[in-house]
Amino acid sequence: MLRKIVAILCLVAALFYLRPQGAYADNCVQVYGGGVVCGASTEHQPVETDLNIDPSLLGASFLALSAGFYFISEKVKKGLTE
Repeated sequence: MLRKIVAILCLVAALFYLRPQGAYADNCVQVYGGGVVCGASTEHQPVETDLNIDPSLLGASFLALSAGFYFISEKVKKGLTE
């Protein structure tokens, strides 16, 4: 019985806190071929990521890591079957 009461209270709390939020019409834009979007900014600013890693270096390191995992797994498989 207590479990049902707790479940109902959690459901009511979830319905109260997860209700849809209203959109304010102060910053609305209309995209060509689409609908009206409110709350969006049309200014695009570049974002610094602080990742100065070459993508080819990153890909090569992941490839080497996967080859190492494959080599280790083959060694373990051979060790278990012998």
